[in-house]
Amino acid sequence: MALQRKTRPAALKLRVDFDGQDFFLEFRQENGSTEYILSGACSESGKASIAATMPGVFSVLLGSKSFSVAIARRGTGLEVSTGGRRHFVELTDPRDRAGKADRVSASGPVEIRAQMPGKVIKVLVKPGAAVETGQGVIIVEAMKMQNEMKSPKQGIVGKIHAAEGSTVTAGETLMVIE
Repeated sequence: MALQRKTRPAALKLRVDFDGQDFFLEFRQENGSTEYILSGACSESGKASIAATMPGVFSVLLGSKSFSVAIARRGTGLEVSTGGRRHFVELTDPRDRAGKADRVSASGPVEIRAQMPGKVIKVLVKPGAAVETGQGVIIVEAMKMQNEMKSPKQGIVGKIHAAEGSTVTAGETLMVIE
């Protein structure tokens, strides 16, 4: 989960499996307004207003369109009903676990690299430590957001290339998981 400062807009990026199609959906909140960016098979963006009308039912204003959405848990995902149609939706944080196409376990050493320039805030593991898939290993601040980077596989922490307080460039290797 990303750590964020209260003075910056809240942002959330999710991988969405919508009836078997993969998309990325990003929400940004600032001054009571929510902006969304949908990418994948289609690209769309705009402002959205969402208000809960009762538990599991939401009123959505998307541009000039207004509609109600009912959401219920179904197994590991959600069943979303709107306009008389039902859809199955699964939401995942792309940093937490791999999507369907990426679920093959990584073999051999895997480098964890900085996604963008930033500053290493905290190294959460030591060389030689055992880590699980999805376990937080390092926190990097980029664009005023603190991002916890996670281990892509189960293994042992090899060499750590970045020290707390150091600045890193995009693509720079931070550590190796063996």
